[in-house]
Amino acid sequence: MKVQVKLNVSAEEFFASITRSVLYDAEQARGKKVPAKKLKAGFTYQKMLNAKIGGAQHVTTKITEYEPPLRYAASVASSKGENTVRYELDPVEGERAVNITYEEGYAGDKTLNDLNGKLVGFFYGPFAKRKIKRRLRDMETYIKQNPGVEAGEDVDCGAEASLPGENECAVTDAAAQSEE
Repeated sequence: MKVQVKLNVSAEEFFASITRSVLYDAEQARGKKVPAKKLKAGFTYQKMLNAKIGGAQHVTTKITEYEPPLRYAASVASSKGENTVRYELDPVEGERAVNITYEEGYAGDKTLNDLNGKLVGFFYGPFAKRKIKRRLRDMETYIKQNPGVEAGEDVDCGAEASLPGENECAVTDAAAQSEE
């Protein structure tokens, strides 16, 4: 699935938001602070993910691309298959804006899981695209409401997030929710 949207924030601001989200997720999984300089292609961490169907499962998150402020991609692998997310940022020249291409996919470990993922994607794709666009717009709103917050600074991604129903930590949540 592919979604494209133009946001009125800089590529640097948006990428810093991605970085903060990934750092928070990694810190929650590892139980200790992760320095921003550790984030690069190949960085991995494991965590338990509560799925709607099938209960909790062990997943491994791996950063596959990390090129500030232009590209971020990661995979979330479980016993059932692998979800992938990718952000491609294209700064708009002469504006404080960025065109974002967001892509996500799923490859099942077995043919049946793979076909199930494709079937679900076919029927729920339009709803998922709207949800992703809304999440990206929420991230834009958060960035505008919190100017000057840099990557690596503490961010509260818990229930007290500043956006109703969404929060800045949506980046890593996107792949995890696809797994459910």
